[in-house]
Amino acid sequence: MVRTLVIQGILVITTSLSVLAQVYLPKKAYMHLVGRIDADQEITINLVKLNDSLYADLVYDGKRCNFSVLSGKIDPDGNFLLRYPFCDTGMVFEGRFITRQSLSGNYTSVNGEISQPFVLVESYPQGSIPLLAYYNHFSLNLVDKPGSPKAETSHCLIIPGESSNPVLSDTLRILMVSCFTRESNRQKDPEKAIESIQQRFINNYISSNESLYKTMPGAGSLNWTLLKFMHILYNDNNFLSYYILNYAYTGGAHGMETMEFTVADTRTGKPLMLDDLFNPGYEKLLTILLTQRLKEMAGINQKEKLSDNGYFVDDVAPNTNFYITGNGIGFVYNHYEIAPYVNGPSDIFLPFESLKKILLESGSVSVLLSRQ
Repeated sequence: MVRTLVIQGILVITTSLSVLAQVYLPKKAYMHLVGRIDADQEITINLVKLNDSLYADLVYDGKRCNFSVLSGKIDPDGNFLLRYPFCDTGMVFEGRFITRQSLSGNYTSVNGEISQPFVLVESYPQGSIPLLAYYNHFSLNLVDKPGSPKAETSHCLIIPGESSNPVLSDTLRILMVSCFTRESNRQKDPEKAIESIQQRFINNYISSNESLYKTMPGAGSLNWTLLKFMHILYNDNNFLSYYILNYAYTGGAHGMETMEFTVADTRTGKPLMLDDLFNPGYEKLLTILLTQRLKEMAGINQKEKLSDNGYFVDDVAPNTNFYITGNGIGFVYNHYEIAPYVNGPSDIFLPFESLKKILLESGSVSVLLSRQ
């Protein structure tokens, strides 16, 4: 009897502690998470929480790897699930926030054959910076009538918070806001920036569709959608590599999605250009490397032409839409740039090892190259 009462008491205490241990998480947050899968594979996840939704960019060790995009949900108790967007297969991260700054769970591989534990901790080592997430969702019916078409917008902008160097953080904030709005003014207020994009989209929606709806209310779908989310891809070693994922549907057979990348030096707050990374005359060899890598990815024989395999070009010249990770540099070509829409965007990643001959020895990425 005494033993039974003791066990019951332990259960009551454990349950109470479990309730008290419920983790408080902010509604909107950016987190730089570092950790391991099964104590062997180092990973970094740049996670964004927006109410009960999550999206993240995962970078893990490996010369042939660039990054993976994940999305999912989180419940009030801190339980979450992350997987490939719009896909029921592929890698899965399922777990729980143990504290505000730590989480653990199980990772399932792409083929579903491997399940391993993972542990992640929010950390900002030297060369990384804390960031803040701003989010807004807005919808408007075309006319004041139930069931009428509508426009919907969702935006997430990520910028630095206050720092010990306000001039630097302001410079970086202005850069990130201008990339988000595609305006060259020195706006640094994230909420005003989001509001201005939304207002332009709504004004365009009304002016383009209001009269058409009145004269031809059954003229196809008049619903418009604009999604604009900033992703943090790499936030280490004094580099901030981020991109803006845009999706717009304004009628027609399908919407249009683009990814716009920027790499910034967090010591200066300024964007990096290809001339800051490569030796003069790099274009020829970089074109060869990009073309060879794309053929490898597409399973095309190196002796064949890309144009004979559905591409618009035979040689892939470097563009300014590039990103950096700790392992290399990637170049992204959006829909229609070098291939038909059905091919999707082309993400060509080149490890630093393959770029040694053309990288500036004293350039911005030399510190990353030295760690290979």
